Amino acid sequence: MSLIILFALPLVMAAVIFFTGKKFPALARVLLPLSALAHFALTAWTLFHTPDLEWSCGGHIWLKLDTAGCWILFITSLLFLAVAAQTYFWLPAEYEAAALRHGGDPRQHFMPERIFLACIPAFAGTMTLVVTSWNLGLLWVAVEATTLCSAPLILFHRSSQALEVMWKYLLICSVGIAFALFGTMLLGVAVRSSGNAPGWWYALLSAKETVIEPAWFKAAWIFILAGYGTKMGLVPFHAWLPDAHSEAPGTVSAMLSGSLLNCSLLGILRFYRLAPESLLPFCKTLLAVLGLLSLLIAALFIIRQGDFKRMLAYSSVEHMGIATLILVFCGEEIMLPHLLGHSFIKMALFLTAGNLLLAYGSRSIAGIGGMLGELRRNAVIWTGGILLICGAPPSPLFVTEFSLIATAPAWVGIIVAVLLFAIFAGMTMAALRMTMGEKGTLQCPEILAKRAEKLWLVPGVMILAATLLGLYLLWAFNPIWSL
Repeated sequence: MSLIILFALPLVMAAVIFFTGKKFPALARVLLPLSALAHFALTAWTLFHTPDLEWSCGGHIWLKLDTAGCWILFITSLLFLAVAAQTYFWLPAEYEAAALRHGGDPRQHFMPERIFLACIPAFAGTMTLVVTSWNLGLLWVAVEATTLCSAPLILFHRSSQALEVMWKYLLICSVGIAFALFGTMLLGVAVRSSGNAPGWWYALLSAKETVIEPAWFKAAWIFILAGYGTKMGLVPFHAWLPDAHSEAPGTVSAMLSGSLLNCSLLGILRFYRLAPESLLPFCKTLLAVLGLLSLLIAALFIIRQGDFKRMLAYSSVEHMGIATLILVFCGEEIMLPHLLGHSFIKMALFLTAGNLLLAYGSRSIAGIGGMLGELRRNAVIWTGGILLICGAPPSPLFVTEFSLIATAPAWVGIIVAVLLFAIFAGMTMAALRMTMGEKGTLQCPEILAKRAEKLWLVPGVMILAATLLGLYLLWAFNPIWSL
């Protein structure tokens, strides 16, 4: 029953926030972090105090949490809490910045606040349903629901560019999800052609006695990768991701990158576990190819990138590619800590990027300079986050990426190391250009600088958490301690 409450609670709170926000906007703004806190508390109680992490109805298991689901549910709930807390303090600052730059009523430049606030818990609720779904049809419905709940969030600034990006996001992801549905249907054919009829019940599909016909599963796997790979941001299905991240507010980008991509990867993982033994080399080859291609394209676009939010978006493409490579060559036990570390760090970076956009009113890397003189706290978090996301010790990503390079075939390890170095050079060069030296061409009004500096706490805590996680992983995976 707790699993039902887990995904239903944010959806109910979304409705309450939407209807309350019309007459009591201040109350609606308070209800958002309260709903996130309740969701995180229930998640912690479910993970640590509930012995039976499943819900059955009609003789079938509908909802269940396995190891990977527990990891991703924890990430999703924690990031929901962090985004809700940041949004509570960031929204008034955003309105103040709009009034200073444009004059008049600042709210005319943004979507209605109650819609924006309601979509955040609705987005978190649908992602929770993705994580807990133990029926492949329900999984598909939940992934599609994440698209519908997150699309309005991209339109927060109500500009023509944001509107174009929102429709691009809806179109590309809907086509991708249609591929995923077709792949799920092909899996049903693969099972029935072998004389079984377990439907889309994951517990029956994963049973030892269930036989899956390899030829049909091969076709299903191709469509599943194209479908869920679109939501995951794998190249060449990633076209929506850089645009959506650049136009969405920093808080929304944090959830898209830190939570949604993980949920999409979990969908691929569900099907990967069902692969017949004879098809595992084929499945791994496709995953490895898409992973390397994602890493390559991300490196090419990060080098000399002029938009710091697009730079972070391509970094997400990079790390989803790395996650698939780790899954292929190292297994889930290394991939899950990588997802956790990436989510923590990318959350901090996107929230800090939102602070920079608030202060400077632009995403231009070239126009920002001397941040250490104007925005000291944000500059320190930004520089530290860039170093951590590039895998510099004590980043948790250093451990997982080193494990990948050490475990993969030599030629794969060499390619990954070269591309990681190129990404490190591109991102650190941008960070140093923004934080060091003299002031850039973009002006940072003192009042907005003070506002942005007050928003350092949540991203700062996430950076600290990522650093502590990295130190723990360095200790846990260090062979010296096993001697």
